[in-house]
Amino acid sequence: MVTNSKNLAWYWVLLIAVASCGEESAPERADIIITGASIYMADEDQSWADALAIKNGQFIYVGDTGGLSAFISDTTIDLDGKLIIPGLTDGHSHPGYVNVENFGDVEGDTPEELLASVKAYADANPNQEWLRPCCWPTDMFVQGDAGPRKEVLDAVVPDRLVWFESATGHDYWLNSMALERLGVDKYTPDPRPGLAMYARDENGEPSGWLKEGAGVQHFAEHFALDDEARRELHKESVAETLQILSRHGVTSLFDAGNKGYGDLVYGVVSQLEQEGRLPVRYYGTYQIFTPERAMTAVSEVLRYREEYGGERLQFNSVKLFMDGITANQSAAFLQPYSSGTEGRTMLSADELRDLLLELHETKLDLMVHSIGDMSVRTVLDAVEAAKTAVEGDFYPRVTVAHLALIDPSDLRRIEELGVIANFTPWWMGVENSNVSRNLLGEERYEMTYQSRSVFDSGAVVSFSSDEWWGGEMLATYISPWLGMQVGHTRQYPREWWESEDDGVRGLVDERLDLEQLVKGYTNNGAYQLRREFDLGSIEVGKLADFVVLDNNFFVGDPYDIWQIRPSAVMMEGELIQGALSQ
Repeated sequence: MVTNSKNLAWYWVLLIAVASCGEESAPERADIIITGASIYMADEDQSWADALAIKNGQFIYVGDTGGLSAFISDTTIDLDGKLIIPGLTDGHSHPGYVNVENFGDVEGDTPEELLASVKAYADANPNQEWLRPCCWPTDMFVQGDAGPRKEVLDAVVPDRLVWFESATGHDYWLNSMALERLGVDKYTPDPRPGLAMYARDENGEPSGWLKEGAGVQHFAEHFALDDEARRELHKESVAETLQILSRHGVTSLFDAGNKGYGDLVYGVVSQLEQEGRLPVRYYGTYQIFTPERAMTAVSEVLRYREEYGGERLQFNSVKLFMDGITANQSAAFLQPYSSGTEGRTMLSADELRDLLLELHETKLDLMVHSIGDMSVRTVLDAVEAAKTAVEGDFYPRVTVAHLALIDPSDLRRIEELGVIANFTPWWMGVENSNVSRNLLGEERYEMTYQSRSVFDSGAVVSFSSDEWWGGEMLATYISPWLGMQVGHTRQYPREWWESEDDGVRGLVDERLDLEQLVKGYTNNGAYQLRREFDLGSIEVGKLADFVVLDNNFFVGDPYDIWQIRPSAVMMEGELIQGALSQ
């Protein structure tokens, strides 16, 4: 056969092309292939799929079963219709604080019974230097702007140090001896009048009622965990709390701070990571609960990062208590409480602007606790001022947590300023106590927790548990499934109702769709943590975090959601909880 160079060249081109086609048609090897699932991707289109493939901890395929012909694996699992959603993010939590405190349980249905229980606790613990009973209910000891008095505790336990924790965990009742030990007297300035403060009697003397940071600032010094057994209990409590979150499907979380116990808590979490016992990505912070802590916040976060940071334990944000809570009248509202008390923010708009500019320079984010509408507005004003002062892109992502009340004129500003709104949806049920309702008045109270309005405005909304107490209800309170149910129904589980029908919390139109709730716990939570490019949805190229559920809660009874327990949890393609197959 006679050939020429031109024909020979075409022959080689054809041969290379055939060989290339053969290479392209060879299936790609995956570590795991999953079929027969109902996969809620939680992407921008809220798409669904029924198969996926994972390799090196990432999704390499998400789609219909037909597309799996391009992949091969030694491990293929048919989930027989089970639901898959992305791994969940808790955007405001306190797992490191569980069992830091060492409270003494006291109880009583009347003030007399409760105080008798305090006396009995003191008698039963004669060698305990600080008596820390818990807990006194706000509605039992607060009337108007008057709260608990040191003289009442003095009459029960006059010669021991008594620090009586409130049921809210945001205010404290001390006897005279305890105030003297702290060095608090008529001339002691409030850390922040109207917020972090010592309540005063008619003569200006401390009454024994401490609010917010005025009490918290003393914790680490006077209630340090010096006992080795207590420290070990705390460490194992943190480890178990993180396992509970993991078993519920949480793969990432933001720890919103630990009342001055940062070194203790992050030392423990760092140890757990080194021991291979940290089942989540853990984002820590430094809390500002008195104004002067704003001056050291940036340097302290950077120190935490240097001393405790790891692959999963990271530090990228500061936490600011901009106000307190409604029940103790330390939340900052634009209008006074019914008692006449006026709240105040921790920092002014100018002071917060300066902190934001410092965060911009050091590339850190900010989480803000804001209950009242004055607090929310002050944060928005500060963000606007800081953005105006910066040339180019403004770095900090500012997340405002709780947002119990938002002035209507500020609703749209949240989205316009790029602020992230973080709600704790399990708080959105009908409250049995009327304390907040009475202090705000019916009209303002009925406008609380406008989560749907904020979501529909286009703002980024994330969700959280904000639970730190511990105890037998911990696993319930930190569950994202409780949050999803209450956020969707604005009712607590039927098992909690105190009447035949406790009803629906006001603003029924503020009920969230389940799709919104899932997005807030996944995509938007990832955005809050600056992980939107590799977490938060089930898409090719993202890390393979996902949760497997036996039933599809999108079509089930919404009043059963709080009892959901995933059958499997995957993190970066590794099974960390449960089992993928029976």
